Amino acid sequence: MLTAILTVQEELLTFIPNVQLSFLLIFAYGATVGILDGTLIVLVHVIIDNLIMNSFTPYVMIPMLIGWEIALILGYLTRNRKEYIVSIFGALAGFIYCMLFWGSTVLFYKIDPYAYLISDIPFEVVLIVCNIITILFLYKPIVKIINMYYPKRSNDIYSNNLINN
Repeated sequence: MLTAILTVQEELLTFIPNVQLSFLLIFAYGATVGILDGTLIVLVHVIIDNLIMNSFTPYVMIPMLIGWEIALILGYLTRNRKEYIVSIFGALAGFIYCMLFWGSTVLFYKIDPYAYLISDIPFEVVLIVCNIITILFLYKPIVKIINMYYPKRSNDIYSNNLINN
């Protein structure tokens, strides 16, 4: 269900470049379901997203998978922090995600790296601002909702359900 929510919201918002709830959700997944279950969600999401967008190529899938996994890990590591701290790491995750695609795009298409970087700045800014705003205002409510429905597992060292307030 969490993978479906992640994928559907991303597809519904594709008409607005770099405006999405994906980082918010992946940070919340890292904080609630943990790294192991979160990695499964990320992997399935990347496969489905690339099938939908017809971009099932290594230069798209690999940076996407790495970027979402970094966001998941940062979500797990910041699970007990205030929203403004989580939002700073959300901004960092957005920047890293963009840089991963910058690297793969420059290598694959053999384009000028500076031209690509400069032309991508407005899109990066939109993504980072979107991450900050959505995490600041929606992170705690989303975490509460996930904790209400996701089963608690006390013996899973990679699963964390400590955020209950």
